[in-house]
Amino acid sequence: MKQNNKALTYALTAVFLWSTVATAFKVALQEMDSFHLLLRAVIWSAVALFILIAVQGKTASLLKMKNRDWIRIALLALVNPVGYYLILFRSYELLPAQIAQPLNYTWPVMLVLLSVPILRQALRRIDILSLGLCLTGVILISQGGSGSTKEFSRSGIILALSSSVLWALYWLLNSAQKGNEIIRMFWSFTAAIPVLLIIKGFLGLETPAWTLKGILSSAYVGLFEMGITFVFWAMAMKLARRSADISNIVYLAPFLSLVWISIILGETIYWTTVAGLITIVTGILAGKLFTSRP
Repeated sequence: MKQNNKALTYALTAVFLWSTVATAFKVALQEMDSFHLLLRAVIWSAVALFILIAVQGKTASLLKMKNRDWIRIALLALVNPVGYYLILFRSYELLPAQIAQPLNYTWPVMLVLLSVPILRQALRRIDILSLGLCLTGVILISQGGSGSTKEFSRSGIILALSSSVLWALYWLLNSAQKGNEIIRMFWSFTAAIPVLLIIKGFLGLETPAWTLKGILSSAYVGLFEMGITFVFWAMAMKLARRSADISNIVYLAPFLSLVWISIILGETIYWTTVAGLITIVTGILAGKLFTSRP
């Protein structure tokens, strides 16, 4: 019981931190563009993970990997963090946080769809129902309370949904990986740094001004969206008696996120955002409920 309570504490901590990152994205994007936010955030994340590995006394394990593991990590880094966060942050540049954030939460249903060609799994009736509910939720959110999508960037909506596809793809590709998760995460973020620097040089992108607000907000994104929060969640899943005991807690994050978006960013939360988010989460949980039944 004590171990399960500790798992719940870790899970709630992760959910609270994840609920704040949509607001942090928008604050950081006031100081820099999406590309430089990603570049700075992955550096912060890599540094934080290295410190954590050092504190755990596991630095000797950093180089104990096979050649094929290095190749996989490098290739996966192109999907996440490079591709995923470039698309996600760009969607936040184009959309209000309350629109971009819940659209990104459609990744579980994208996971089901990608499992058909990648894992050769057949779609069940409940999967189709889940997909239908999520699609309805997406349409509702895209209305932005106005009854029309014209108010918002259609490319932003496409990018937000595309980010969920990339995250689902990354999850499928990464699930077969073995070894220490924190070490793999460290090398993934570290591998992304030279890739981003090469892109920066090739495109001739100018470095935005360094401001205290920009430094702190990019550090927050790097620490609590990309790095440390995943460690909290991994510890929660490891300590939980059953993963199902805490896995659904993560869906509290998008609802709590709307509170921070309203209070800190001052966005007026549309009824379509709330209704669409409820519809998406209902669809996801319905699919999970029937999947977990014998």
